[in-house]
Amino acid sequence: MPLRSHERCMLVCCSEEADPSCSASTLSNEEYASLLEAAMRYPDKQVGLCVAAMVSCGLAAGFRSDDLQDTRYFMELICSVPAKPLPMQILALANNAGKANQDAQMTYAALANHRQPHLDCLAYLSQLVLYQLNVSKLPLLALIYQNNTSWRSYRMFFRDPSMATRKQTYYDLSTMLLKVAATMPDTLVKTKVMHLMRCSGTVSLAAAACSMDVLRVWGRWARSEGVVGKSYLPKSPLSALPATGVLAGFGGNFMTNHAFGRGTVAVPVKWIDSLVPHARVILQAVRLRNRTRTGKADFSGQHCVESTLYLAETFWQSSPFMLQRYGLGWWALQLPTVCFIVGSSSFRQFEQQVMNAELEWNARPLSPQMTEAFDKVSKQVCSLSEQIAHLQLSINGMMQPVHTQTAANLSMPTASSSNTQAWAATSPRIELEAQVGLSSGLSSVHQAVDEWFTGLHGFPAPPLLCEQAIQRGQRLSKKASDNLSRRRHLPLRIQALATDRCWPLKKALAVYELVMQRHSLSLAELRDAVRLSSPVRHPDAKGGKPAQSQHVNRSPGLPLISISQFAAWVQQATDDIASMSISW
Repeated sequence: MPLRSHERCMLVCCSEEADPSCSASTLSNEEYASLLEAAMRYPDKQVGLCVAAMVSCGLAAGFRSDDLQDTRYFMELICSVPAKPLPMQILALANNAGKANQDAQMTYAALANHRQPHLDCLAYLSQLVLYQLNVSKLPLLALIYQNNTSWRSYRMFFRDPSMATRKQTYYDLSTMLLKVAATMPDTLVKTKVMHLMRCSGTVSLAAAACSMDVLRVWGRWARSEGVVGKSYLPKSPLSALPATGVLAGFGGNFMTNHAFGRGTVAVPVKWIDSLVPHARVILQAVRLRNRTRTGKADFSGQHCVESTLYLAETFWQSSPFMLQRYGLGWWALQLPTVCFIVGSSSFRQFEQQVMNAELEWNARPLSPQMTEAFDKVSKQVCSLSEQIAHLQLSINGMMQPVHTQTAANLSMPTASSSNTQAWAATSPRIELEAQVGLSSGLSSVHQAVDEWFTGLHGFPAPPLLCEQAIQRGQRLSKKASDNLSRRRHLPLRIQALATDRCWPLKKALAVYELVMQRHSLSLAELRDAVRLSSPVRHPDAKGGKPAQSQHVNRSPGLPLISISQFAAWVQQATDDIASMSISW
């Protein structure tokens, strides 16, 4: 039976007849860039993104195969090194495993943004982390929020989400790497597989005239240097800072030559929050818990959330280049929130700022074809986002929704897109149900919260899509605005309760579920009661009665509920939930 392509590649890589010279055990710059591009284009996105992050981080940090097999989500945004003209942000990956770490001490490897966007290890790491949080649905942030230390068992590099909580084998990671390498345009003939990145980083540092002392610390070979090498240097990622600067593309004089344009462009906070919707609430709660010592402190969890937010920012700073290189094949466009942001006019302005900054700061100018490529991709993405905006939800069977990934894979308008765009052009006043895709038939508090913060039934979160409608100059009708207002108060009140009491969101949500069950309220009645009992009401709100004297609208024949009565119910349910000894 003939060998598959990746099996042939494995034989080539491990053959004793392969060229034993230095070039056969390291990656040239062209091979490195080609391997990363092949990984980003690989059809299985979990495998492709994992290989891209594994190769780029492995080369930048000098990871051994055993290190990569057990790398966990121990991330820490260490500090901002005062380089000039732009400070260098250092993200450290911690590890207490590995065959060379027999004492199981926590050692750190430093990562920094690369000068060239297509070689940036943090950009590829951000792609992987956000894919795993948004697509693979790793419950990492939720476990940190619940003070559940089982989050520490999640590995960063794995072939399948079902394997995420165990140490990977050499075969698991090497198979992924070889499969991706087999798709490269030119055959990659090497004597190394998983050690290829460590060898490449070492030779690159030697070629840049790094001292042997720096090499030993960077590669964690300094453990034979007594107490200093065994106990002090491995615990600080800044010990090998010269190596970090060289491998980030800034050379030996990185302290006075650290400049990359995309790092100077601010990313809107809303864009970051759209990728990790609850991260800031979780970070606030974990910080408060660690500061007040209410429960077991988890500073590693706090650092992980902080690093995730930084990676989300890096994701957006590198997004124009991902679009330029991969177009509609970029995996992130399957996320509705990303697709709508990319299709907006504000992103076009952001994209232009990033391009201008790169031209101004980067020693190597961007390709002259980049502007044309950006224009082409932006038009495709804008068209795609318009299709999704109008086809997300059909009203009374007017239109059928189109699957985002299907449209992205086809790279062309759908059959019904022309009719949809014509209909949109004649409808400047868009109803919220058609534009935003509010779900109907919800019956639980959990569904209401999911709908508002993350979207439900494949629809993006309403606030984000509402903003997109306004940016396109589409005014919302009074009915649409009222509908949006009725839905927002309950999720925001639950979020506020979780933050005030440092509770998991699930525990705060249980309070209002309990109120619904005890007093036989429908979801609409509960929403109305929360809205009317809001601490701050609009000064132009109609009714004339003080908020405490208003009543919740109910079906005929049911007793009225005053706002003060509802507040008492919520307080009683809050006390009851607080007294329960349940692990949330």
